[in-house]
This record gives sequence, C-alpha cells and structure tokens, in this order.
Amino acid sequence: MSDLLRVGIVGAGMIGGCHSRAYAATPGVEVAGIWDRRSPKAEALAATTGATVVADLDALLDLGIDVVSVCTPPDSHVSIALQALDAGCHVMCEKPVALDLDDARRLRAAARDAEAAGQVVAIGHVSRFEADHAAARRLVADGLIGQVAMMSHSITTPFPAWSEDGWLADPSRSGGPLLDLAVHSFDYLAWVSGGPAVRVHAVAGDTPVGPDTYALVTVRYENQAMGQVQVSWANPASRGFRLACELVGTQGRLSWDYGSISTGELHRSDGSSEVFDPLGERGYAAELSAFTEAARAGGPSPVPVEAGYQALRTALAARRSLDTGQPVDLTSWEVA
Repeated sequence: MSDLLRVGIVGAGMIGGCHSRAYAATPGVEVAGIWDRRSPKAEALAATTGATVVADLDALLDLGIDVVSVCTPPDSHVSIALQALDAGCHVMCEKPVALDLDDARRLRAAARDAEAAGQVVAIGHVSRFEADHAAARRLVADGLIGQVAMMSHSITTPFPAWSEDGWLADPSRSGGPLLDLAVHSFDYLAWVSGGPAVRVHAVAGDTPVGPDTYALVTVRYENQAMGQVQVSWANPASRGFRLACELVGTQGRLSWDYGSISTGELHRSDGSSEVFDPLGERGYAAELSAFTEAARAGGPSPVPVEAGYQALRTALAARRSLDTGQPVDLTSWEVA
C-alpha cells in the first residue's frame, strides 16, 4: 500500500456526504470513487472532491481503492462489506452493522479472517468520537467518578425525512429509532461501563410520525450499572436534534447536553426560529481519522465489528421486549 489511501464511498446520501468531507479533510487520503444507485446524487457528491462516479460496486473496486465506506441503508451493509473485504479493502461500515444477527455474525466471522491478514473493519459508532462523549469516557476510565452506577442517554430528533425514498420510515429497512438512534446509545453506554448489556426492558409509544417512534429502554450491564436510553423521532422540526447524557458513579457525576454545548439558536424578527450545530461534523472527522490511521497500521480497529454486534443485539432485544411486554435476559437470549 502506498502512503496515499484511496477511498471508495458506497452511498451518496447524507452520511456519504459526511464521510466524503471527513476523508477530504484527512491528510494522505483521497476520495477516489463514489457509487450510488442514483447517479445524479453520486455526481453531485463527486463534484466536491473530483472523485470518479462508477456504475456499480465492481467498478468501484476496479479503481484500485484501499478503503470502502459503506454508507447505504443497513439492509445492504453486510453484502457490500463482504464484497469489499473479498477484494482486499479495509472497510468502514455505518451503523447499525446489520438488521439481524445472522448477517452481523457473517460479517463478524469475515472480519476476523480479514483482520488476521492486516485488513481493518470498523463500525460507524460516531458517538465514541464526539469530543464530549470521548472526554467523558476518558474521565470515567481514569476513575474520576468511581464505579459507574447509573447512566442515561437521550437522542430526540424531528422525523428524518431526508432518507431516499423514505427508507428510514420503513422498519424493515431501518429498524426504526431503536436501531437508527438507540444503537448509538447502546454502544456508548456499554463502552463507558466496560462490559456488555445483560438485561433489557423497553416500552414505546406511537406518535404522529409512526409506531414506536418514542421509546424508553432500561438496561442492566455486566458490572451491575444501570442505563436508561430515550429516543424519539417526534421532535418538532424547529427543535432540531437534541442529545443529553448523564453518568453517575460512586464518587461523582458527569452530565452534559447538546443544547448547552453544541446547538445554536437563530431567532428572526418575524418570530420564527431554528436550531443549528455550530461545531459541524467534528465527530466524523475524528472517527475517520482514527480509522485511516488503523488502516495504515494494519489494526486494531477503533470500533470492532464485535462492538457493533453487541449494540445491535441490545437493540434487537429491546424490540423483543416491546413485542412481549417483558424484560429480555441477554445472558441466555439469542435471536435467529
């Protein structure tokens, strides 16, 4: 591999754009090719970097790229990632790793073999790379708050109407907010607590934007820490994206919210208002910098497939809890 890493991006939607801009800002990295089933979207994104637009995944791999970023809906993540690994590429796969555990297991097994040969596979749990989340986790790891006892993580947004053909609104393609949003929370809280979830209980309510689009999940972790996760797609559009987190330990407490650290508010003279993020896409820049550094070094992955698998398993257990109205014991439960 040369010093220059050549990247191919699959999917030119919102997340594909985040990846493209982050790679473009990373020294020694070139966005070489973009493929999207809708060529006008690929052409528009490629125009920002000078990348080549290709007709399919085979053509993308034929460009001689080193890295593939999988930025498509999650029902296609694993098939694309497996083909990229077979071609010898490093893979950054957006979250959730898959929509079911069978697919996730296939990628987990392939990643083990590929990483033994120096390839790197990472799952896009970007919360780990947001400056606030990363700093809080470091403080916990340094013992600042003692033994973690209770955690909460809340992500609430307006309905994500930006998805192509409305795929996010189709639970069979997106998994709904428990997989689209809460999977971030499940990964982050497990990372902070230092162990996997062992018990999950979920309740949810319907909103005008769809069924189960407001959900609360309680989680018990292996170290006996408790977690509460709140997600919603039902925020008013003017409210925007909101996130809040609290980490409580035997010797202290950490808490923050995006309303106070990374969300600006614009108020107009006509009485209208909107929120905006003045800090931009800093988490994606940090995430893809860490990933490309790992690719150059031949590993380890900054977010292994196993972490994505466990976050998905927790999210699917929450879905199971909704279906049955009962808690799910993750020490014995498995999904086909």
